[in-house]
Amino acid sequence: MSNPEESETTVVLRNGELVLPDRIVHGDLLLEGAVIRKLAPAGTATGDEIWDLGGRKVTPGWVDPHIHGFGGVDFNAADPETLADSVEKLAALGVTTVYPTIVPGPEDEMKETLSTVARAAELSPSILGIHLEGPFLSPGRRGALPESGVLEWDDELMNRLLEAAGGRLRLMTFAPERVPLSSQKKFSMVGVKGSIGHTCASAAETSAAIDAGARRCTHLCNAMPPLHHRDPGPVGAILLDDRVRCEVILDGHHLSDDLVRLALKMKGPNGLIAVSDAMPLAGMGVSSGVFCGQEVCSDGERATLSDGTLAGSVTLLPEALSRTAQALGWDQVSLQNMGSLNAAEDLGLPRRGSLRSDYRADLVIHGESGIEAVMRGGLSVEDAEGPRLPASIEQVR
Repeated sequence: MSNPEESETTVVLRNGELVLPDRIVHGDLLLEGAVIRKLAPAGTATGDEIWDLGGRKVTPGWVDPHIHGFGGVDFNAADPETLADSVEKLAALGVTTVYPTIVPGPEDEMKETLSTVARAAELSPSILGIHLEGPFLSPGRRGALPESGVLEWDDELMNRLLEAAGGRLRLMTFAPERVPLSSQKKFSMVGVKGSIGHTCASAAETSAAIDAGARRCTHLCNAMPPLHHRDPGPVGAILLDDRVRCEVILDGHHLSDDLVRLALKMKGPNGLIAVSDAMPLAGMGVSSGVFCGQEVCSDGERATLSDGTLAGSVTLLPEALSRTAQALGWDQVSLQNMGSLNAAEDLGLPRRGSLRSDYRADLVIHGESGIEAVMRGGLSVEDAEGPRLPASIEQVR
């Protein structure tokens, strides 16, 4: 059976407001198969299919490398089909690339979950890797993660986890003080990107981890010691080092808006990666359930354990970016880069996360009342074999 993404049909999305990495322009997109073949002045491109966007905004699909579930689906507990279906629903919301994030636990549970997510990746083209948030973490900074998921470093355990993931483990959150530097240096050799988080590391230990190859941190400031004037700790070391990109949770609860402003001043718009850290109650309003083996309650805006500890976010990435735009008045270009391009570059995803020639055609088309259509690899997320765009958008040819 032929792959529709490999079609040689040329498709023009005419007259769009295109959010590029450095500016917004009025123009056309010429697609060929799964890629953007070129950008052209508005009304000038031609192809086998032509759709008139009527000035609608077009952005790249969002990339979320830190998400535990949503809509009642827990990525730690779901079967492959349910997990893949949940990720497809995220794609319909514009999140076209996802790294399901696994809560650590006893070894057998982690291996089973990693294997399950690897099978789900065969069912959804949006799953490009797995993020394991542990298990080599600081017991004192585990946050809502279960105590059973905090383990001592073990080279052989690491190998068994890699094997269970079937080559799909791409991100691992770790505490620098819990993993030998010699082992940290080997992460990239096995295709894993180490992410500093859930740590009590000193500034010196954090800087040593960065020198050993760490280039990102997991949810800046959360599950880390606060910045102190005589001991800057991991937060100070991470903010001062231009080699490191920072995950930021923009739900208005995990970070204050002023702290987000500070992070932007320190890291610049290319140094921040917006993530949802969404958990299963995201999108469910006032609700309750079990997450990380513990009872969690959500008031529709934040999810907490019984002691008030934040237990992930209930705000998905598109909503978090929209909230931040309104609260902080940030420009669309910077926020779009934080939600797509920065993560794609950080994860080493070639030609994704941006509206550029020869980049993958993962696109979100925005109407007056919100997202009107999502394309993944040049095809409709809703129906890859059906109409490319909805009837509300005029097809000229």
